[in-house]
Parts: sequence; C-alpha cells; structure tokens
Amino acid sequence: DTIDIKIAGADDFQFTANTLTALSGSTIATNTIAETTGASGVTVDGLLIKDSTAAFADGAVATPSITNTGDTNTGVYFPAADTVGVVAGGVEQFRFGSNPIPGGSKNLVINGGMTVAQRGSQAITASGRAATDMWSAMLNDTAGRITFTQDSTTGAAVPLGHGYAIKADCTTAEGSLAASDALAIRHMIEAKNLQHLRWGEAGAKAVTLSFWMSSPKSGTHCVTLNQPDSSYRHYISEFTVASADTWEHFKITIPGDTGGTITNDTGAGLSINFPLVCGSTFQNTKDVWAAGEDYGSSSVQNLLDNTANNVYITGVQLEVGSVATDFAHEDYGTTLHKCMRYYERKTNAADNIPIAGSSTLIYSTTNGYVTIPYLVPKRATPTIGGLTAGDFYMWNASAGGLNVTSIALTPSLQEMHGGVVVASGVVAGNSSHIAFKGTDKYIEIMAEL
Repeated sequence: DTIDIKIAGADDFQFTANTLTALSGSTIATNTIAETTGASGVTVDGLLIKDSTAAFADGAVATPSITNTGDTNTGVYFPAADTVGVVAGGVEQFRFGSNPIPGGSKNLVINGGMTVAQRGSQAITASGRAATDMWSAMLNDTAGRITFTQDSTTGAAVPLGHGYAIKADCTTAEGSLAASDALAIRHMIEAKNLQHLRWGEAGAKAVTLSFWMSSPKSGTHCVTLNQPDSSYRHYISEFTVASADTWEHFKITIPGDTGGTITNDTGAGLSINFPLVCGSTFQNTKDVWAAGEDYGSSSVQNLLDNTANNVYITGVQLEVGSVATDFAHEDYGTTLHKCMRYYERKTNAADNIPIAGSSTLIYSTTNGYVTIPYLVPKRATPTIGGLTAGDFYMWNASAGGLNVTSIALTPSLQEMHGGVVVASGVVAGNSSHIAFKGTDKYIEIMAEL
C-alpha cells in the first residue's frame, strides 16, 4: 500500500493512503491559492465564481480589478453601484453609468478651444464681448480694465494640442477692491442645449468642468457656474494654481442642481465665470448650490492688481458626468458654424466685391430693396451693426458702382432686408447688388447671449 518515487537512486517522495510525504532532503513547492466554498459560490483569491459568472472586487483607479500582466494600472474597475470605470496609466478616462457614451458633441461649451475670433482684439470698459467668439466679460463697478485677444504665442507656450487661448491683459490695475467690484471672464450656454441635465429634478445630473489656465498668481482661484433662469443660483468651486505664469490643467466636478430650473428656451441657461476680481458682495460659500449672483469664495484673489498681469485660458470643456474626459477638438468649420448662430461678421477682401448672397430690386432711379441672407439662422432676432451708408456701393451693369446715401435694414432670424438709396443713376426694374467700399468695412449680426 505504498509507492516510492526515486530520483537518481534516492527516495524523494512516498505515497500512502491519502498522503504524499517528502522524504528527508526533499521539499514540495506550491503556489498558495486561497479558496473558499459557500452558498454564494466559490471564491478564489477574491474572485467569486458562481453559475458561470465571475464577480470581481471593486478595485481602484491605481489598481483596476481587470487588467493585464505587465500593465496593472490599465484596465477596468467599479467605482460605484451600476458604474464601470475605464483606466489607462492610472488615470480614469471614462465612466459608464456617469458620463454618456461618446458620440456627438459632449462639450457643452462652444469654442472652448478659442479657435474662432470673428471680432478680434477687444478693450473692455464695461461688460462686453471678448476677442474669441462666445466669450465675454462681466464687469461691475471695478476700475480694473482688460483687453481681450486671441493668443497663440504666450510667455508659456499654448498647451500641447491647443493652437489658441484667450488672453486677458490687465490694462488698468485695481489695487483696492470695493465690496461691489467684480470682473469675470464668462461663457454663456443656451438653455435649449441643457435640458438633458434634468436640473430641478431628483435625478439632476452632475457635470465636470475641465480647462487649462495660466495665472499671474499661485494659490486659490475660483470658477463658478451660474443659473440665470432661477433668479440666479450659483455653485462656486475653488482650485489651486501651483505656479504663477505656468499652464496648468484643472478638473472640477459639480453636482446636478435639484433646486434650480433651466427654462427650455433660446435664452441663457447657464454661465461659466472665471473671476479676475470679486468683492465681498459677490462672495459666498464654496461647493454648494445656493441662491444669488455670486462669483467667488472669500479666498478668491485679485488678479488685476498690476498692469503686468495676464490671464490665459483654453481647452474649456463642460460635460455630463463625474469624470473629465479628453478635450473634444472640433474642426474649425464646425465650431465657426456653431458660433454663427450667435454672431456673424460679413467683411470684404477687396473694393466693390458683392456681399455674398445679397440682391437688390430697383424700383426707381434712386431706390432699391435689398436682401442680405445670413450664413446661419440666428438664435433670436439680432441687432445689426456696421450699417453706415458711406461704406457701401449699389452696383449694376448699366451704372457701375453708385455711392449709397441711405441704408436701413430690418433683421429677422434668417436675413436682413430693407431700403437702400442712391443719388441717381439706376433703372427701375433692374436687379443689382450691394458691395462694400474699401477693404476694412463690415456688417455684424449680433444675437449673442
């Protein structure tokens, strides 16, 4: 009833009933596997197996539950109930059950990469538009002033993957803040584009804001979401700049607002505000949705206390979910088309070049009726700027270019139309077109939030 195993003439192991014995000088080497069996199934080193199903431990960002040999910080983990996180290099890249599945336009911010700048440089003396489309300044009382430009050659290079940034250059310093002083860089989002957030409901969805910023100061900074539809509500977040005048990337998750309402219309439903100065009137508690038009916490800094100060921002993304994913780079044409729903600038490259799409019906020797279509229908009935009669020609084949003495156009959602007058020289019943005089004239169609 015994079996001996001999190697090189010596007894090494011996089998008897239900027993394996390592004889003198021999050892049995094993890899220990912790295994338990119960009503829930079989657990092998933490992996539960039952009825052809394997249930993994939750894991963590640095140590995902499902990974591959040699790359143990890349894989899948389970951060919360009904949620799966995807990790690469120890950084969470996406979270199913929180962030929507990729596809479409995940970024609620239009022109977050600051690529479109139809206006160009803008000096801010009151609340007004920035150089880059869809961005503006909110100014209240402060003596501080800035000039906005679209920048691509900052002291610290624009972050990798971004060609442009918005630059706020302090041109008038605000050394001593009064309570009501405020100046913020602002982006406003149309309410129709925010209904899927379900704010005001029990299931209000969280959003994550990510951005690149270069600040003239280190330390605590603020960024705030404001809801104008709810008689103003706000959520103030703090973030810490480690090094002055250095590009740094920030990610902030904001819980959904169950107490606010975003009206389903073409008005402003939400604004993102980066305060450059913020007096005590506009300060409040951080990390909570609350009533009031506030922009910073009591720790907010004065970034306009020196005319040497410059603030740069780019790569701004606001997306549904609690994880900041990679910035959604768009082709320029797509971003420009989106921006033109709010602002369109018609310019000319040469003298007496017809305005694209324009037509004029002549009904007397001096009068015509002109129609100029927009490239993109507008959010709301726009305001028209740049309509100075001396900037235009009326042109037709029989008379050539005739100086316009009067022009009055009425805007609609899709076009502007109205009367145009010249001194003489046109023939009733002829068709014509409107052209710019010179190379520096423009018409702007403004339907911005």
